[in-house]
Amino acid sequence: MYLNNLFVFGTLLPGLRNFNRFIKDHKPEIYQAKAKGVMYYLPEDDYPVVLEGEGEVKGVLYKTRDLAIILPEIDEIEKYTGVESQSLLIREIKDVEILETGEKVKAHIYLWPPSKAKWLKENGVVILDGDWARFLEKKK
Repeated sequence: MYLNNLFVFGTLLPGLRNFNRFIKDHKPEIYQAKAKGVMYYLPEDDYPVVLEGEGEVKGVLYKTRDLAIILPEIDEIEKYTGVESQSLLIREIKDVEILETGEKVKAHIYLWPPSKAKWLKENGVVILDGDWARFLEKKK
């Protein structure tokens, strides 16, 4: 099953550098959305990652028929190879809720591998509200 939906929460958010590089030109439909997970900030790398969990991650859902073109490029920057032990992040299909309607849809999402959870918990900083955009504003 191939989906046209991608949920993002970090550098691929509208207006940020990777959105402009990889997403913008494909003119996706954009929906404010949320998914389950716990967001961590990696201070040494200066970006967020999400570990599966019962928290809430705020982001956006992109819907585009061009996702088959976009995903390989994003796989490269997220260092996703399809093999967890050889990937920085993994890509999975998860439930995402569109905030405006409450509709739940399936979408691709990049997650921190469960096998590396211990390292993340020791080295990352939890972003309690799961909102990277708000975190960036406070950081300024």
